[in-house]
Amino acid sequence: MSGFFDGLAHYSDQVLVGLIAGAVGGGLAEFTRYVNGWYQAGRFRGADFHIAATMYTPIDPSNQAHHRFKGAVAAEKTHIQELIWLGQEIALKDFVSNAYMLREISGAMNRTKDAGLLLGNLPERAEQPLLKKIVGYHNAIPTNEMVRIFKENVGTDALGRSHGISPPTHEHYAGSPHRRVLRAMYIADSQLEKGLPPKEKVHFYQGMHANRYETLTNLIAAHRTNPAQFDSCRVYF
Repeated sequence: MSGFFDGLAHYSDQVLVGLIAGAVGGGLAEFTRYVNGWYQAGRFRGADFHIAATMYTPIDPSNQAHHRFKGAVAAEKTHIQELIWLGQEIALKDFVSNAYMLREISGAMNRTKDAGLLLGNLPERAEQPLLKKIVGYHNAIPTNEMVRIFKENVGTDALGRSHGISPPTHEHYAGSPHRRVLRAMYIADSQLEKGLPPKEKVHFYQGMHANRYETLTNLIAAHRTNPAQFDSCRVYF
């Protein structure tokens, strides 16, 4: 037994050094992750995915909830642009776990400008599985009050389903703060057919959100020019 304690005493210094080093190393790693997270958040950077939807709600002066838009009405605005998520945002690496696809998608996001449509900017081996994942993710869109209001705004079929396209995009406008987000930009058929209200008639909560109007305008124009390009990302929910 004495030999055991002699050995323990002999190695105690090394054990202590190992424990301290482990604690310091773990603390340093945690601190590094914290600082990196702080830096990335400040630069609006990340690596996430969500399904985005946009609706243009007519301003109704008789609606008490719209009283705060009196200034917009005085400026002759007729609609409010509202940005919503159809479902929860998740990490891009969790949405796209295939290393090859993730690399190709990240590269395409780096190359895109303005509206950032990724269709045609990805090799087919990466694009087709991505579009299938987006279509599948639409199946997980929750049935909640926000989704109901959106459907009511854009219209549904006899079964209560909204139909449209959901192309992958990475909005990247010069001079505009943006996060590194892959967005499936859902556009309902009614929006594709009728277009959007005139921009000068739309009230934007924040100036940078006006970029969404440009994104939708560009995507709607691209769809009208070549509808077949969007066949693989036609969805309903």
